[in-house]
Amino acid sequence: MQSTDLPHGDPRELSNGEPRTSFSPLLLSMVLGLAGSMVFVETAAARTILDMLFGPREVYRENTDRLIEDGYGRRVRQPSRNRPAKRARARPAPLTEAPGPATSAQQSPIPEKMADAKVVLVVGDFMAGSLAEGLDAAFVDSPGVRVVDKADGSSGFVRNDHRDWPASIGGMIEAEKPAIVVIMIGANDRQQFSDGQALLSDEWAKEYQTRMNAFLEAVKKTGRPVVWVGQPAFKSKSITDDVLAFNELYRNAAEKADGKFVDVWDGFVDQSGNFTLSGFDMSGQTARLRNNDGIGLTPAGKRKLAFYVEKPLRQMLGNATSPDIAAIKPGAPVQALPDTPQSPMKVDRLAPISLSDPELDGGTDLLGGAPRPPSPTDKSARDRLVIDGVAPDSQPGRVNDFSWPKKPEATPTTGAVR
Repeated sequence: MQSTDLPHGDPRELSNGEPRTSFSPLLLSMVLGLAGSMVFVETAAARTILDMLFGPREVYRENTDRLIEDGYGRRVRQPSRNRPAKRARARPAPLTEAPGPATSAQQSPIPEKMADAKVVLVVGDFMAGSLAEGLDAAFVDSPGVRVVDKADGSSGFVRNDHRDWPASIGGMIEAEKPAIVVIMIGANDRQQFSDGQALLSDEWAKEYQTRMNAFLEAVKKTGRPVVWVGQPAFKSKSITDDVLAFNELYRNAAEKADGKFVDVWDGFVDQSGNFTLSGFDMSGQTARLRNNDGIGLTPAGKRKLAFYVEKPLRQMLGNATSPDIAAIKPGAPVQALPDTPQSPMKVDRLAPISLSDPELDGGTDLLGGAPRPPSPTDKSARDRLVIDGVAPDSQPGRVNDFSWPKKPEATPTTGAVR
């Protein structure tokens, strides 16, 4: 072994006699500093090695007011309507050679509404405003239907000093000339009247029904049909219990006025009937339907709310909901149907009949032959036995052959079946 300059027993000497490698304090501090900077860069700017090489990636975030993950393990609150929203980045388009069905639908232009489009007037509180947004998305491809939002977010039937719906609905109908009036109201009516009547007491319910009937009577005078939409469940148990009672009042009032009541309760509760923030959206996928406060609706929730109202509206509006209604020109001649011959057509041929086809379709009759009168033999063996009580003739040699003396049996031939 080659000798070293280290004295025997030097602490820098290994147990096998090899010298230890020593690091300079300056070099050690540089390595630790570089490692610390690398950790900082990894934590602050990059998440993977691809981010370190090509820069940070853009993350698409939905513009809602809920708490979501920002991609770095932090939960941030997205801007809501009450705060000025930052301009969101556009989602990068997928790099595909041919656009798929979803891409084509996004790029297709929205058809303009026709001048004589049928108007759907939506009135009520802030829930009615959400419903109007959902209906506008539902009929976006229907140029013959236009949704007009006249909802007042703070209104109701109790505070008529803010908005007197029975007194103002007639003027709205006169101005908009709607084909259908849709109302969704009640979320702000969990309060006493000005005279101090307790909520949902007998006096309170009587006064509330009077104002509902006055509203429906004002709409009925104009001849417009009414679609009354019930309230969904809410996060607060007390609110949910109250709106359940409200919905029964709305249902009874709408049916008495020959209106249509739409129940949306099952769309915003779970399998146990309890309130839920999430649920199935229009595509059958689980999505967030309600905001964190358990009251407001997300865009997916607004569209689902409109789904329940869309079906009766399409039935009442008829062909106006068709996307091709604009292609039909007013006064255009209708294509005439081909003339139908007045006399019976002479048939000179029939479709081939299989050899195994039963003789129940007149296959034994000659073409052009006159129909023969019915005879008792036309009945089946079952009808002759059950109706007429006539048993079928027995065959010689069978077990049901009771004739005496015995008839001679037929001599079987080759290929015959006895």
